[in-house]
Amino acid sequence: MASSGSSRHHKVIIVGAGFNGIVAAKTYLQVDPSTDVLIVDGESEIGGVWSASRIYPGLMYEMPAPLLNFSDFNMCKELGIEMWGDVRGDQVNDFLVRYSQKFDIIKRCMLNTHVDSVERNGIGWKVLVRPARDEKGSLTTLTCDKLIVATGITSKPRIADYDLSKFGGFSFHPIEMGRRHKELVADSVHHVTIIGGHKSALEAVGTCAQAGKQVEWLIKEDGGGPTWLMPSKNPDGSSLAKMSTKRAMSVLSASIYNSSRWIDRFLHSGRWWLGTWIVTWFWGFMTRQVQQDKYTKSENGRRLKPTPESMFWFVPGGTITHDRDLETLRLIDEEKLVRVSRAHMVSVSGHEVKLSNSQSFNTDAIVMCTGWELSSRPIFSPTLAYDVGLPADPSVVPDVEKQHWKILDLAAEKQVLETYPILANPPSNVHIPKSALTPYRLFRFMVPIKMAARGDNTLIFLGNYANGRVQATAEINSLWGVAYLEGLLPPLTSALLRNQKAMEKDIAYIESFRNKRYLNCFPYRLSIFETPEYDDLILKDLGLRPDRKRMNIPSGWRGCFGLRAWVAEWFEGYFAEDYEGIVDEFLKSVGRIPGKPKP
Repeated sequence: MASSGSSRHHKVIIVGAGFNGIVAAKTYLQVDPSTDVLIVDGESEIGGVWSASRIYPGLMYEMPAPLLNFSDFNMCKELGIEMWGDVRGDQVNDFLVRYSQKFDIIKRCMLNTHVDSVERNGIGWKVLVRPARDEKGSLTTLTCDKLIVATGITSKPRIADYDLSKFGGFSFHPIEMGRRHKELVADSVHHVTIIGGHKSALEAVGTCAQAGKQVEWLIKEDGGGPTWLMPSKNPDGSSLAKMSTKRAMSVLSASIYNSSRWIDRFLHSGRWWLGTWIVTWFWGFMTRQVQQDKYTKSENGRRLKPTPESMFWFVPGGTITHDRDLETLRLIDEEKLVRVSRAHMVSVSGHEVKLSNSQSFNTDAIVMCTGWELSSRPIFSPTLAYDVGLPADPSVVPDVEKQHWKILDLAAEKQVLETYPILANPPSNVHIPKSALTPYRLFRFMVPIKMAARGDNTLIFLGNYANGRVQATAEINSLWGVAYLEGLLPPLTSALLRNQKAMEKDIAYIESFRNKRYLNCFPYRLSIFETPEYDDLILKDLGLRPDRKRMNIPSGWRGCFGLRAWVAEWFEGYFAEDYEGIVDEFLKSVGRIPGKPKP
């Protein structure tokens, strides 16, 4: 499509002003303060999912305050939030705005700007943009040497294939909740239908029921069922999320990044009964801790019970429940304002909704909490999307490459099942979805392997993961990504990035593990439990020590000859502040002076 606007060139363009886009800009400027960086985003404010326009009353961040910290910006101190306290959506936005102001990021943003498409431009990139929410607006061409796509995993809503053309009310996806909240809770709305079983659905049910609306909550019959409803606090009052910060959790979960360790073989190979018993007992204990009595108080509550018997499978993911959610669950158990149905919508005409269980009712609004597409927004052509490692229609894939990946995937699956035999026997009552698109094939979830192999280090993707330490991983990934774009990675890592076969084998193995471990229901490439080992791998790629706890504990008798360091590494929580200073540490390791422009 031709552009009617003038062309403007920047060294680096970042698509997306959420967590990852903001951190990437800050990191690039740390590595080279003279870099011309432009962030492009369709919202009117920075923050991505947590931009002001997407926040509404009652919205909570899932994780507690310490897990939002950046290595050099502490939320508890900045906003006066209690340690391990709940965090409101508006506080997340305030925190990100303050962070961006501190590091002078906002002036580098082009907001209210929709990225229409991305094309190659010689050895660089051409980004065609137009005014947001103006499909007929004229296009402007932006060009750059380096492109960072940081749109994350919540940028393309998944819209269920329902025919709503005859619906007499209104409907929307939760991406619009911030803009349409007042419309949803208006006095003229008496009945709302919520479709979906994840975090956004629970929040939408709470928003409507606590506003006095009658709510029909529809959760499909197949799949993994509703999300696991996890209490924010353990019975002793400690934070449940704190467990996700400990390395020991990755051992008990089965981590793809350390499957060669003796402890992993002992626990997960099935060869030692004691190891198998420990894993079975632990996940049984965790399941009981999470379930408690929340699924036994009412018929509605029983319909919210996840399909798998054990939380080990973590299908279809989990949601931490806060005080507002507990009030929602109370209303669900009361069964006056909320009715939960394990059924799907068959048809809508006027205000009447008909369900697959033969029931029907009238509704004024439908909120489609149907999640997010597994692919990024379609800013690349189908062929280019496949070439850079994004999900694409198989019709654009050459037959020889289909066969090549089929062989790699089968070999990877065999290796995964030999390493983790338990994954060969998933719950029989969980429907395992199949995607119509090719999977993500990005090395380290960031790099297009074909481009890397030929030395074309001009494009990376950030934010293709979901875990409990988004900020820390964003900082580590951003440093790796900037080092890659600037040609600063150590020789061993650079050699690996030129080895396409090695990268393909790695990608196939990790994708196979994801398919088997999360039954292809967990929509992201990375889970909470693999996060510490993944972060370690990225740090090793950078030539930095991953054992950040051990680095600060003395050796010899003061460290009890290594025992204190071992305990700290495995059983103390890892937080963003443990990675403070890694950019300067890396720059010194490659002979650069922190704070000085690139020579």
